Amino acid sequence: MKAVELLKLGAETLKTMSRNGIFVDDWKYIDAYEDFRRMRELGVKYDVAIKDVANSLHVTKRTLQRAFKRLSKEC
Repeated sequence: MKAVELLKLGAETLKTMSRNGIFVDDWKYIDAYEDFRRMRELGVKYDVAIKDVANSLHVTKRTLQRAFKRLSKEC
């Protein structure tokens, strides 16, 4: 299968994602987002929760904040 064929299969989904400001690479943060939400539900403060998740993924807090903002947005 060529890349163009794969893109054709998901073209409508990719268009919708693009219109809503969702990045293709955001899939990497789905589990992290769920961990973050779980921690928040348990009463962990925002800064502590995001720092903990960022450290576990070896990314910056700001990277997660941007990704989590996109993931939590209504589409």
